[in-house]
Amino acid sequence: MTQYLIAAALGLGIFFSALQVVENRYESRRLFIELQELHKHKDDLDQEWSQLLLEQGTWGAHGRVEEIARSKLNMTLPAPDKVYRVKS
Repeated sequence: MTQYLIAAALGLGIFFSALQVVENRYESRRLFIELQELHKHKDDLDQEWSQLLLEQGTWGAHGRVEEIARSKLNMTLPAPDKVYRVKS
């Protein structure tokens, strides 16, 4: 009788161990897929960041600012006698 109980206990142990292996593999695959998605999202954000830096450089260029000041705001450089230097 005890031999059957030991065999049943071992069988249950093996069964639950197998279930745990299946669950761990499933979780591992799920986490790997999530990791791949996060890597892709990071790559997309890096690409967008590079494009934004390039755009910022374009919009902030001195020539671009001067062009907008002249065309849209009708600004001009002051005459040399109207320029004053402030001493610090």
